Amino acid sequence: MRVMATEGSTSERWFWLDWLRVLAIGLVFLYHCGMPFVIDSTWHITNSQSDLIISLFNLVLSPLMPLLFVVSGIGTYFSLSKRSPRQFAWDRFKRLMIPFIITGLLLILPIHVYFDSIFHGTFTGNFQSFYFGPYFTNFFPFDFNFSLIYFANSNQGIYLWYVFWLFVFSLVTIHFFKWLTKQENRSRISRLATISNRLGGIFLLAIPVIIINVIAVPPFFVFPSGYGGGKLPTYLAFFVIAYLLATDFRFGESIDKNKVLALLVGVGTTVFMLFWLVTFGAETFTSTDPAYYIMVSFVWALGGWSWVTAILGFGRRFLSFKHKLLGLANELVLPFYIMHQTIIVAIAFFVVSLNLIAIEKYVIIILASFSIVSVLLLPVRQFNVLRFLFGMRFKKGKRQGTSK
Repeated sequence: MRVMATEGSTSERWFWLDWLRVLAIGLVFLYHCGMPFVIDSTWHITNSQSDLIISLFNLVLSPLMPLLFVVSGIGTYFSLSKRSPRQFAWDRFKRLMIPFIITGLLLILPIHVYFDSIFHGTFTGNFQSFYFGPYFTNFFPFDFNFSLIYFANSNQGIYLWYVFWLFVFSLVTIHFFKWLTKQENRSRISRLATISNRLGGIFLLAIPVIIINVIAVPPFFVFPSGYGGGKLPTYLAFFVIAYLLATDFRFGESIDKNKVLALLVGVGTTVFMLFWLVTFGAETFTSTDPAYYIMVSFVWALGGWSWVTAILGFGRRFLSFKHKLLGLANELVLPFYIMHQTIIVAIAFFVVSLNLIAIEKYVIIILASFSIVSVLLLPVRQFNVLRFLFGMRFKKGKRQGTSK
């Protein structure tokens, strides 16, 4: 990543955004470790007893997916500035779709779906018979039924939907982004950046997020379940606006000025959602009543933008430093994401049956899953063939697992 030192600058490393990417994926890991214990959970593996503290912690982590799309959108600005649209599309295909199709759908997700199916009693038998039989005919984690309510089915790679849709977003916005940064559009962006660069100004950019989140109605777009609790058009809005943030340094200044205000608004929306949940019940979050729907959609979008703005602001303030572990973590963040939930599901399958309290099981799942993923990442980092399958760039030098 780069620092927005000047308008359109791509000359300096933006270390704090690298840190935020790593920390966001780490929190996604904790979020998924806690899913078996969430109240009224319908996750892949569920504990016999839920836990209120873990449930509340997961609710607090709900802005994570908007943050990931914002980080990706800003990164797209710097990647696209160095490539033609064709080069960028090819690079995104290698970095995202190779891991999604080959590593994800064909190698890793079958394990995930197998444990899910065994746990819920929809399949009995060994993994080999599952993989070469019902996995591809009944349980394949990608829906090819392109109906009017296709986007309501959040089964596009289960948790790897983020990788798939990030690729789609990257492709559909290429030419718009190139047009956006043309010289004749700089003055429009400059005026918007000037207006936004004042106290409260950054919330002007929340308006399209809120509008899109309201008009993207069910059943065409699932809310709040599926896709990390949000809607695909809303994530696309976060992605596009994040690209815009990288085009002018005054957007960064506005984030700095508004980080405390954004934090207060973010905390306020979270408290409001908790109050609403306790008072009226979770069913109102999916109610078709226009008043309930508009209220929930408005608060979710405003809260998501506020939390993202606050995290970006405090990240710029406290994480603008380089560390030797940052390069390693940033390099392995995508392979970690691709592996993590499958390992969590496999571990949780056995852990939930233990005669322990929920918090003890939660800690065991965290420690065991992180340890296993970390060990599996060792050969991935070393050998070029594995790096390719996990969307990493080739490692140059003599110590290679593949010939040159």
